[in-house]
Amino acid sequence: MVWLLLWVLGVGACLHGGQKAERTHTERFAPPAEKLRSAEREAETRVRANPNNAKAWLDLGMAHLRLAQVDRAVGDFRRAATLAPSLGEPQSDLAYALWMRGNIDGAMEAARKALALDPNNPSALRYAGRLLLLHGGDRSEAIEHLEKAAQINPEETDAHFDLVMAYRAAGDTSNAWAQLRLLQTEFPEEDPRILYVQGALISDQGRSSLAIAFFRRALAGDPHLPGAREALGIELAQSRHWGEALDLLDSAAKDNPRSFRLTYAYALTLMNTQHLVEAEAAARRAIDLNPESSEARALLGQVQVRLTSGGGKQP
Repeated sequence: MVWLLLWVLGVGACLHGGQKAERTHTERFAPPAEKLRSAEREAETRVRANPNNAKAWLDLGMAHLRLAQVDRAVGDFRRAATLAPSLGEPQSDLAYALWMRGNIDGAMEAARKALALDPNNPSALRYAGRLLLLHGGDRSEAIEHLEKAAQINPEETDAHFDLVMAYRAAGDTSNAWAQLRLLQTEFPEEDPRILYVQGALISDQGRSSLAIAFFRRALAGDPHLPGAREALGIELAQSRHWGEALDLLDSAAKDNPRSFRLTYAYALTLMNTQHLVEAEAAARRAIDLNPESSEARALLGQVQVRLTSGGGKQP
């Protein structure tokens, strides 16, 4: 199985007459971008030689994905899936590419198709679990998928990181901390992902100042760590650090518009920084995401009162 999240492209040496050809100095020291282009050209050559070669289409899709050509990768993986309808791998790879393109529903559908073809496909299990977890799906199903992925391939640590957050979302704090302790035996204590999940669990204990410190350290180690920026923004909002929270939540809420918790925190922050028109719109979005939320409805009411009374100024 091609591991999309950890896949590292290697350009194989050419074979000629049964002997491994010696690579030139240029080939050995080619910059990564050129290696990716070389892999793309090699896969394209194989596809032209045999357009019905599903493996060649998968390799071409992977090259395009690594080159950030996500739309082309989606097309390649769809072609591979058509050529090999009984294999789970093309659907699993397609799930990841669709996820990267922002097509969450399509990604989930592809992951489920992969699992229907191969219930033990660890990549599909992890993608299905992660997608369910990130986008408000069934938490018990997400945990089931992630636990199975971790059991099939215990060395695939991403599944264990996802399990921490899945257990946390389900309120199973004992298992969440147990997974974290397991990960702490494998990674340095300053690993950004370790810091992030530890901060999240500490946040659940109501220790905001310490959680903020962990989130800051995580982002210092990896400014693009998924989830950390949003978590810090929400924690800052809960601690009434409105100005700094707004800087983080403004872009985070746009990047993840399907998160109720993020949208609510953003609306609350907008209200408290006197961005009342935007706060009203964000509060309405929060209600759309979670119509049963009394908090979101109360927040919308507060914003409307302030707008009516002129209690806040729009910058």
